[in-house]
Amino acid sequence: MAIGKNEIAILNKKIPAKIEEIEIHSLLFWVENPRVNSSIKQLGEKNIEDKDIENILRNEEHVKELYQEIKKHGGLIDEILVKGNIVLEGNSRLCAYRMLYEKAEQSNDEDEMLKWSYIRAKKIPDDTTDEEIFTILGTWHIKGKKQWDTFEKAAYLKKMRDSLGYSSTKIAEIIGESKSLVDSTIKAHDLMVNNQIYDLSKYSYFIEMVKNKNINTEQEKDDQTFNKIIKAIKNSKFNRAEEIRDLPKVLSDKVAKRTFFDEDIKFNEALDIAMDRHPELAGALYNMLKKTSARLSKIEASELEKIKDEILKDTNKKDIIRRFQKEVKKFCKNLGIQE
Repeated sequence: MAIGKNEIAILNKKIPAKIEEIEIHSLLFWVENPRVNSSIKQLGEKNIEDKDIENILRNEEHVKELYQEIKKHGGLIDEILVKGNIVLEGNSRLCAYRMLYEKAEQSNDEDEMLKWSYIRAKKIPDDTTDEEIFTILGTWHIKGKKQWDTFEKAAYLKKMRDSLGYSSTKIAEIIGESKSLVDSTIKAHDLMVNNQIYDLSKYSYFIEMVKNKNINTEQEKDDQTFNKIIKAIKNSKFNRAEEIRDLPKVLSDKVAKRTFFDEDIKFNEALDIAMDRHPELAGALYNMLKKTSARLSKIEASELEKIKDEILKDTNKKDIIRRFQKEVKKFCKNLGIQE
């Protein structure tokens, strides 16, 4: 039942759209929708039927909340997006409508059944291209207000690259982000999927891992580093994703690293071991003192002679060294450290 016309402006083109009320059981969920796709990955099956998707969505917390919200308002605030009989955007809302219809049917309430039988939809032409669809969804859910969760966004970016053949540079341009962020986002997604981790709350751990330059350096030295970290994530050795930012401190100490990866301890315990063995890891002061000491210990005779010549000609340089000597003596005296 058509009730209005509309247009979607995308890629310098206006795509005509009709606003219709569509019977809910005539529609199908879109397997390729990032939110749906992330929900069904845990099944590990290739042939997913519409009822399978609905059963999974019914158990999602955001769908249960949406059910209550739609019931409270008596309908939709935003219509769903449909091509043919496939729901490109609004799969969760369709599921909520079916749940409301089922509830009314169980109560034998014909008025309520009629109310939830049809859902308001924005229907686009059958010849709308995949490129146009992906761009529409990206504009709404990555650059717009109704953002997907981080894993769902990652799945979308991966499909832009694999299905449409877009380069990371092109994707970054479309979504208004950096190329490095696009690459890291897709890499984190692939590591999760390849390691069969379907707890979407773990995605933040993976993005922290792949974005960390020091961890990537360790991976270049030892190609098992990522695998060891992923195993630690699987075994819940981290209390929160932010801890991975401190992981290079553990990786820099052989004892802490071996203990963390090979024994049954949490990350915070391994970090304590690393800091006990290397106080410079605990704060900037100790780190600076260690670096300064190391630099001074490596000064050779030829460099010393050069410095001597410099301070004879430049009193400012000489004053800097005198001030350094004075402050070191005072610092050690105040700490009760004698020569």
